Amino acid sequence: MAEETDGIEEAFEGQLRVLVTAAGQIAERISRAREEASRRAQAVSEQAAREMQERFEAERKTAQLEVSRVHTPEWWDRATPEQMAHTYQVARAWTREDPEAARAEQTMRNEFRSRYNLDVDKTNADPAAVSAARQKAERDRADADAERHRAATEAAEAQLLLNQADQEDRRADEARLAAEYEHDPDIQAQRLTEAEAAGDRSAAFREDGRTVYDSADRREGTARDLESKGIDSELVAVRMRADVSQASAATEVVKTSRAKIPRSLKGNMPRGTQVQRPGINGR
Repeated sequence: MAEETDGIEEAFEGQLRVLVTAAGQIAERISRAREEASRRAQAVSEQAAREMQERFEAERKTAQLEVSRVHTPEWWDRATPEQMAHTYQVARAWTREDPEAARAEQTMRNEFRSRYNLDVDKTNADPAAVSAARQKAERDRADADAERHRAATEAAEAQLLLNQADQEDRRADEARLAAEYEHDPDIQAQRLTEAEAAGDRSAAFREDGRTVYDSADRREGTARDLESKGIDSELVAVRMRADVSQASAATEVVKTSRAKIPRSLKGNMPRGTQVQRPGINGR
């Protein structure tokens, strides 16, 4: 039984060495990408630089929350190699900018050394395995970006369908109102027929909207799952904001992916429902 336990521990530590090595390398890339994004924003305008700084500040606070857990022994007892590596990546990526991250990074160094005899500066991890881990993270990042792009497109399509349904609802209401005040039986029947047809079109648009929304929601969930499996989710965020000097369509699509489709798409939506256009929430 002892040999089986030792084998499990060795596999755990071997995986940890690989992931921590890859995480350290990616953290350096994150830090450099953040510095480059900041320089490019400053070159564009003071406003762009200010907005970039605000975004980085929000990310820094999120990072502080994540790395704070490393000071709790219980976290170390439960954390998987992937979780340890990701948290180490976040701490190391912010070490130069944030004292809390620097303290967490040092704590993790000490814990890695005492618990697993792992020196983060000399992990002796298999280079091929480290390269494979980095490549997997890149694939997950690319897949997550693609899913988010498709989710944004589908979310916009769902909103368009909902707007069309609202238009048909208004047409139906207008036709019913006209029929109510119409004295000619033939014209009255025609208006009621028009109202029924508009109502049918509205129902079809809403059903299509729900279907498209569900697809967009699943894609967003897939993107989150992919990022949670990788160790470069913060690098994704930095890259998505790096080119602040170009108001490209792709950037707008990424921003739109943060928008939420109204809840009315998820359930039964009565005719005449008034829907506000979703806002665009920057990260």
